[in-house]
Amino acid sequence: MKTNKVLSVVLLGLLVLPLAAAKDVAIASKWAAAPIKVDGQGDEWAPEEMVAIADVGAKFAVRNDAKNLYVLLNLEDPKFHSSIQQTGVTFWVNPELKSKKLHGVRLYPKSITADELIKELEVQGQTLTPERKVEIQKQKEYLLFACDIVNKKGKPLARDPKLGVGTYRMIQVQKSRVLEFTVPVALLNSVENEVQVDLTKPFKLGVEWGGMTEEMRAIRAAQMGDRSSQAAGSGMSGDSLVSEGSTIGAGGGGGGSLAAMRGGPKAYSFWVDLQVASDK
Repeated sequence: MKTNKVLSVVLLGLLVLPLAAAKDVAIASKWAAAPIKVDGQGDEWAPEEMVAIADVGAKFAVRNDAKNLYVLLNLEDPKFHSSIQQTGVTFWVNPELKSKKLHGVRLYPKSITADELIKELEVQGQTLTPERKVEIQKQKEYLLFACDIVNKKGKPLARDPKLGVGTYRMIQVQKSRVLEFTVPVALLNSVENEVQVDLTKPFKLGVEWGGMTEEMRAIRAAQMGDRSSQAAGSGMSGDSLVSEGSTIGAGGGGGGSLAAMRGGPKAYSFWVDLQVASDK
């Protein structure tokens, strides 16, 4: 029996060692002779630029010029898509070469009113004529690809519009989700987050998506509250109500357990060691 116990410990140690020794992928960005057209098509990227990120079934590539990072993320495995359509993607920056969140640039979809769109465009420095404003106001809502600066806890901070704004597009190609991004180099630094990146040296770039947005959490909390009220009124537990065929989530799809309701979609992430290119 003692021999079996020792052998089990040794085998467990052998299983753990490869995980502990795993290193993040190193990527050398290519210099972009011309700006990438960010449309989600991904047709401006050469196959040899793609780096496999096996843990999340993805291909990843980066180019840059003096003003922007251009990023391609191809999520080839549908099980890792999660809620990326709702959450967008956060790029985490750590100049200390540690896989630790310090400063983030979050790019995500946001539904806004016509008046909010006018305000956002003016903040970005665009001059809108009265006629253009009238044209915008003919539509009640718009989908804005928003850009936030966030702290290590993911909370938005003030962003200086003079530093530029990141954007992205995403399309479905068969089973893959293909995303292209523009991230202004100026947004990689943050006085508030005390992060200053030396672009002549490698730094850690984290990519995170999925999980739940604040809106999704609010809906989930309301659903759980409704089910708790139903359970209290019927003398049944919340688990009983859910397990008897109830469904949750947008469109009525999803799992039927209370655990699934509490858990929600998974968040995924990976880190790379990134060296940006120089035009010299």
